[in-house]
Amino acid sequence: MKKIFSKMILVMVAALAVTGLAGCGNGNGNATAEQKKDSPLKVIFYPNESAAEFEKSRDALKDIISDATGRKVKIVTTTDYNIVIESIANGQADLALMGAEGYIQAHKKNPDVKPIVTNSGASGTLEDALYYSFIAVKEENEKNYQSGDGYTIDPIKGKTFSFVSNSSTSGFKVPSSAIVKEFGLKDSDELINEGKFFDKVLFGGSHQGSAVNLLKGDADAAAFMNLPQYFDVADGEENKTGMLYQVKDDAEAPFDTVRGEKARVILSTPVLNAPIAANTKVMSQKEIDQVVEALTSKEVAENEDIFAPKDSDQAALFVKEGDERFLEVQDKFYDPIRELSK
Repeated sequence: MKKIFSKMILVMVAALAVTGLAGCGNGNGNATAEQKKDSPLKVIFYPNESAAEFEKSRDALKDIISDATGRKVKIVTTTDYNIVIESIANGQADLALMGAEGYIQAHKKNPDVKPIVTNSGASGTLEDALYYSFIAVKEENEKNYQSGDGYTIDPIKGKTFSFVSNSSTSGFKVPSSAIVKEFGLKDSDELINEGKFFDKVLFGGSHQGSAVNLLKGDADAAAFMNLPQYFDVADGEENKTGMLYQVKDDAEAPFDTVRGEKARVILSTPVLNAPIAANTKVMSQKEIDQVVEALTSKEVAENEDIFAPKDSDQAALFVKEGDERFLEVQDKFYDPIRELSK
């Protein structure tokens, strides 16, 4: 697995202040599990997973966690990656569904933040617990990126490029590392300083937003993760370089304005699945064990509100193609992402 990632580079980000999670001076950031046992567990989600169509998934997780712990659960949706990172690190949130890079940043801020589960691959194991990071261009421009029988990212230099967030694993860290390596750059700072490598740099704020930046023509190329909830494969092999993605005719917002539009993937890179992380200072070990036991159960693996069958019309946080389920995971699982900074 490390071979996939071992030669890429990390970029640090500035954290933003959290709003709406805790009032000033309430002390939640320093509260212990014992002090918080009578308050609701707060489960926070990245902007991507905060989309309206995933409400059933979030509510299902809310009920499962509440039943497992005997505590009320509050769901917190966000519009910024850094809110999630800061919230789980300072104890204003108890659990977070976050990307690998965001988890690593939160763990660095506070070692009490630890991953507890992630979603498996179709095998039902961690061996294929992967999703994909894309660099894509609009179909009408794909000829500029063809190289022999394949595609090259070389023409992206000097263009307008859209990333997701500089805290995103698959929407920034992985693609930026690939670009740094391909062009022999010093580091990814060169990519976010407009006029240095890219003429203009956009941040979509979510994978959906970055993809829409491309499809609306605001960006010449864009980074985003595979999004089977919104796209069909019109040509090529799913999740592979060269695949042509087409927005579904019934795609929800923000894709409702670009239905039918197509994007060609000129680079696809596998990425480790995201963890659900816990702040182990504000949650007791007993509660964490209860949550892990519940989430890794067969009942949850078969819950279509969370793991929707691939051909289902229902949107869910995870697509089920085989034996996908939640599995317990340890911090060391994300070492290959840490390798990107070396």
